This record gives sequence, C-alpha cells and structure tokens, in this order.
Amino acid sequence: MSIEQLVRDLVERVWNDGRLDELDRFFAPTFEHGDRADDVAGLRAWHEADAAVWADTRYEIQRLVAGGDGAAVHWRATARQIGPWGPVPATGRTITWDGVHFFTVRDGRIVALWATADLFGKAQQLGVTMVPPPA
Repeated sequence: MSIEQLVRDLVERVWNDGRLDELDRFFAPTFEHGDRADDVAGLRAWHEADAAVWADTRYEIQRLVAGGDGAAVHWRATARQIGPWGPVPATGRTITWDGVHFFTVRDGRIVALWATADLFGKAQQLGVTMVPPPA
C-alpha cells in the first residue's frame, strides 16, 4: 500500500469512522508524537477523550502530498461540541477548523507524526472572548 493510501485510509477508517481497533494497523507499536514517545494505547485514549468533546466529527482532506517515507495532509474538520473543551463548556455548536499532520512511515506503519490545528479559530467559533493580560 502506498503512503498516500495509508493516510487516506487512516482518515476515513479511524478519524471519520472511529474504528480505534484498527490503530495498530496504521501505527507502529511505539512512535514519535510531536516531541514525545507515544504508543497505540495512548493514541486510543486521546481519540476516546476527543470523542467525549466532539460529536459527528468529519475530516475532509484538502491536500495530501506524499513522497519518500512521508506524507503531509491538510485537513478540514467539522464537529459538534458536546462536552467541555478545556474551560469552554459544551455549547452544542457545530464548528469547522483546519489543521495539518506530517507523517513518517516505515514498513507500512506510521513511526512519527507531528500535527497542529487552528485552535484560535475553534475558540472564536465557540464564542470565546480572548483578552490580553494587562500591560
């Protein structure tokens, strides 16, 4: 399977369909997650916690570039907030935000990932007012 197809399948099967039992199909048992070591159990726990905050989540691939041992994907997510997101209580609002993931793949599994998302945009859509600290 190509790296591009691996990422497309991950987005569809795990991110969109919630098939967390398939995480070990996509990820090495341990992998680099940003600046720390992680494992499939830790990633499963993250997905479970995320599902308690966001319902009806759908990820749409905006752009996917793959080559060598890696891939970069720009995605757009839409979800409804059903639980507290940090200090923000559940609003029931459906919001949309963008993010990117960079993956490194060896032997058909992800061995490293780095990701970021538009948290400021999420907060704005949830009605959060941000005030800078006093000077």
